Amino acid sequence: MSVPATSANLGPGFDAVGIALDLYLHAHATPADAFRVSFGGAHAPSHDGFAHGIVTAMQRIHPALPRVALHVENAIPLGKGLGSSAAAAVLGLLVAARARGEALSRERVAQLACELEGHPDNALAAVYGGAVIAASARARDCVRLGAPRGIRALVVVPQLDLATPAARALLPKRYDRADVLFTAQHASLLGAALASGSWRALRAAMRDRVHQPYRASQLPGVNATLALRARELLGIALSGAGPSVLAIVHRAADVRALGARLEACFARAGVAATAMELAFAARGATVRRG
Repeated sequence: MSVPATSANLGPGFDAVGIALDLYLHAHATPADAFRVSFGGAHAPSHDGFAHGIVTAMQRIHPALPRVALHVENAIPLGKGLGSSAAAAVLGLLVAARARGEALSRERVAQLACELEGHPDNALAAVYGGAVIAASARARDCVRLGAPRGIRALVVVPQLDLATPAARALLPKRYDRADVLFTAQHASLLGAALASGSWRALRAAMRDRVHQPYRASQLPGVNATLALRARELLGIALSGAGPSVLAIVHRAADVRALGARLEACFARAGVAATAMELAFAARGATVRRG
């Protein structure tokens, strides 16, 4: 089984836009006397929170955990705004359904994952792959797009922590009408750019006044990365609630120098960061036997 990492919001698409990344959570389940889970990979968890997310999702299928030994290899940085909690939820649903012999449709997995996550952006991108624009998990409220062509992601992961609940607590209870109008305009432009492939619109389309300014103010180096200008850079935004940053570049661009510049924005603020060049993932969660 595998579930991709995701990036949500892409600026103004707050809790509505998500896109899958070519970076995965893999798992292998085998029969056992009792349920147990083990971890490996580049980002094995250091505490029980990630395992709890998987188990909670499994218990949405059936309260009694199946008798399987689950080994998880995780390449998704945890707590960095790259959809690790959504990937854990989707994985748990898939493991439990397969162990119970239940044939869950992809639509049902999407619905349950959205309920667990509380919003559709990361959850739907993890289930379906490609890009997703959604108001809910219902098919009539969701538009699924293929993985964008001709562009790649440059994800910059700083050694900072900002838990999603804490990130949401930073947001104001009221907004100026001008900021709401600005964000609605740019969210519309973002959806149009993703649907049409008008990548030159992304620089403007990924600007936001609803969540990024409030979160970036608490993340050293992020404001400098969001303000960076470079010929190779098509658009840039916080990835989810942060602290990672998602930059979008032309597929053919040599982005080593751009990655170094983005890392340097964090370094000047005293924060180490790592840039990763990734493709967008066309496929979402997958299950296979053997």
